[in-house]
Amino acid sequence: MSDHFPARPATLSLFAEAPPTVIRLIDTETAGQRLEEDAVIEIGSVDLDLVSGQIGNPMQTLCDPAGVPINPHARRVHHISDEMLAGAPPFREAVTRFAGAPLYGAQRAAFDRPRLRLTGRWFCTHKLALRAFPAVQAHGLQSLVKYVPLDLTDVRPMMADLHSHRALYDALCTAVLMRAIAAVLMPRCVDLDDFLQRAERVSNEPALLARFRFGRHKGVPLAQVPNDYLEWLLREPGMDADAFFTAKHHLRLREIRGARAMLAQA
Repeated sequence: MSDHFPARPATLSLFAEAPPTVIRLIDTETAGQRLEEDAVIEIGSVDLDLVSGQIGNPMQTLCDPAGVPINPHARRVHHISDEMLAGAPPFREAVTRFAGAPLYGAQRAAFDRPRLRLTGRWFCTHKLALRAFPAVQAHGLQSLVKYVPLDLTDVRPMMADLHSHRALYDALCTAVLMRAIAAVLMPRCVDLDDFLQRAERVSNEPALLARFRFGRHKGVPLAQVPNDYLEWLLREPGMDADAFFTAKHHLRLREIRGARAMLAQA
């Protein structure tokens, strides 16, 4: 696990403050267009106390898409109708309810963050789940609920009349996921601040894949992928950033382990 969530040397501050303990897990449903043309049509969030594990303060709102058409595929996923959006506040007004948190988390932060444009430190539970649960079969949100598995018992009352791919429902699942991630990764850290620093760094890096999603070794655990294939990935122009990062990570890790083995034998 230390290979998946490694420590990094940091300069200690003489004026360090206690880190925030509450993270706002947030989810959006959109019109399903490209980022430049998209519209947020629903926002949902809950707050997770990383120390106590308590989840609360549920918030949700629909948003007026301001004339942006809803992609039929997106509508089939979230089932938000035009009738439901009638009278909803504009996004600029609706999003203010969710502002002001020092920490935000989302299952795909690269999707939600640029659409919400909320100021704070952001964490990606998808990338963190790849570090905390690399052996899980799949790392989509509902796959993680099923395969980790995640216990949703304490948040079920807040899920009433909702379903997956509605913003509050997914935010609640994401909060339970973040709680499970912290339970696995935080014991590896010096303290909460160390955990937040490592988690933020991981969230800003490309994803460290558990398996490649293409090619000759598609679906094969990374430990079984040979070096020559990883080296080929690094040479291939236009390679996916996550695959490139993953290949480079595992090659470096194997070099370190090889050097340690040689020292042990010397």
